[in-house]
Amino acid sequence: MMLSNNVFLKRFIVTVLLLQIPLLLALIDVQGSMLPALLWINIPVLWTGIAQLLGESHFIIGEFGASPQSALAYGVIITFWTAVAFLITKITIKLKPVVNE
Repeated sequence: MMLSNNVFLKRFIVTVLLLQIPLLLALIDVQGSMLPALLWINIPVLWTGIAQLLGESHFIIGEFGASPQSALAYGVIITFWTAVAFLITKITIKLKPVVNE
């Protein structure tokens, strides 16, 4: 049982990091990172309606989607992608269970 928890944690951490790459690339100003960053922001806040719910003090909605304006806005987005990573990890662990030796 301890082995599967360790594998779950490692897989979860890797998945979370992979899902946060668009933000990291945009923050360090990598060329071509704007489209992935726009998707990274807009999938959780526009498709779920969180941007309208939180209002203009946290998100400004323009031509290209929502633009986070506060730490809470970024926190909501990071929490969304962390939850997605958790679900992906749970599903992949169930699809390919760890075999104890």
